[in-house]
Amino acid sequence: MWFVSKTVPASAVAGALIVALFGLSACSDSATEPEAESTPTQTLEVVAQGFDTTEDLSDYLSEDLDEVEVRLESESNPDYDEEVDADRLYVDFASDEHRSADMEATAAIIQAASRATFDFDVLMVTGDVSAGEWSYLYNRQTVEKLTEGDRIAVADVWGAAEQDFDTIHR
Repeated sequence: MWFVSKTVPASAVAGALIVALFGLSACSDSATEPEAESTPTQTLEVVAQGFDTTEDLSDYLSEDLDEVEVRLESESNPDYDEEVDADRLYVDFASDEHRSADMEATAAIIQAASRATFDFDVLMVTGDVSAGEWSYLYNRQTVEKLTEGDRIAVADVWGAAEQDFDTIHR
């Protein structure tokens, strides 16, 4: 039972109750909000080692990425025509759909691919997610430009792509 002093108007008590209820509802909503997206690492150092085969590159990348598949178009496509087709280096991995983590993974793949001693014309990085997939394509010159100075700026990797197919992060 509420006791209201005759000196305090009833509207003031009602207003105080409404403010208290809003305050409680705001507290409960913030507990269920998703965590804010973290910002990607500023830069990554380019690895010193070289990779002679796609298997070497895959082994290196699988240390940090889940379900990595690395393959060359020339090795995996029976219809590949060396005279006509660009030799694409495909790197697919299981994405967690977090923009900053996927951007960092893309940068790590680019920096590792820059040390590949085998030939490729185009690097295609693909993140497989529950809603589909996203991909970014880089020609060999872009890979080399991004890794000049033995560092790669993570924030620059997606903007530097020659093509992208990404509806997940937009």
